[in-house]
Amino acid sequence: MSDDPPFLRDADQTRKNILEVALKEFAEYGLAGARVDRIARGTRTTKGMIYYHFGDKDGLYKAVLEKVYPSLRSDEEHLDVRNTDPVEALERIIDFTLDYHEKHEDFVRIVMIENINKGEHLRKTGIDSTVSYRIMMVIADILNRGMALGLFKREITPVDLHIFYTSFCFYRVGNHHTVSSVLGINMLSAQSCARHRRMVKDAVIAYLASSD
Repeated sequence: MSDDPPFLRDADQTRKNILEVALKEFAEYGLAGARVDRIARGTRTTKGMIYYHFGDKDGLYKAVLEKVYPSLRSDEEHLDVRNTDPVEALERIIDFTLDYHEKHEDFVRIVMIENINKGEHLRKTGIDSTVSYRIMMVIADILNRGMALGLFKREITPVDLHIFYTSFCFYRVGNHHTVSSVLGINMLSAQSCARHRRMVKDAVIAYLASSD
């Protein structure tokens, strides 16, 4: 039970509720198409209260970005692979990444929208490379242990490895609508998920194990 007074707890819950609804609104319509009145109707508050908490629509969008990026990294922190075999450790990180993107399509969409906007609004937040510091250190440790054991032979930076597996996990969610139309497969079906999970793991491990 929180020791905060009820009005503070209510304010925190109101902000949380607004951000949850706003994420879906921005993911669906983008910053330009999102409507604060629609967000207000989807929450237990008013348009005026949204402006009170976030200033304006740009401020609300910025707050959404400041919520979704750290949320991913926070969930990653539950992965404890420090004493795990390096191959298994990487496979567990890939499992987490693939599952996270599939379960959080709104996150994928908001990242796509922000890339369309050339990262303009993300640069105005307090988010920078430090948000990814822990996962980069975890990957670096796995790579070092894998090299020491002779399991990995390929030199690769933690950032490049992260891009390697994350790009596949992101693509299969971000592009599943168009791939369904032009290639006739459902990338989010259980069968596709199992196949893709094995593919990306095999590709990463084979790459790291090869010295060519």
